Amino acid sequence: MHLTGAFFANVAREVNGMLEVAGGCWSSTTVQQGSAGFMTQLVVLADVGDDAVGKEYVVCIDATGPTGSRWTPALSTSFVVTDVLVFMITPQIVLPIEPAGGHHVYNVRIQGQHNQIVLPLQVNIAGR
Repeated sequence: MHLTGAFFANVAREVNGMLEVAGGCWSSTTVQQGSAGFMTQLVVLADVGDDAVGKEYVVCIDATGPTGSRWTPALSTSFVVTDVLVFMITPQIVLPIEPAGGHHVYNVRIQGQHNQIVLPLQVNIAGR
């Protein structure tokens, strides 16, 4: 299994084997002043073959803020592949940000694999 894409969404869910998304593919988000994170769901697209079914994988999200702050991993979650899928959805998660906002970069990867998906995100502060 390897990752082929990922994106942030306001709401994502699986319905009858299909992906339903509301407010997906962000390039920016706005948070309240003083926030240390933002809430999202992450949709991960993957190339999953029959050989992955029944195996456990760990998805890790690393983060880098505009001043060089690093969170490695900012979040990690394990899952077992139960079927040949093309997408996985995290529950609502909170990812870290620098309180002043700015250009952040989130890297999504499978633990132990080199390939990663880079998600740049401009974090704006409300009222500025």
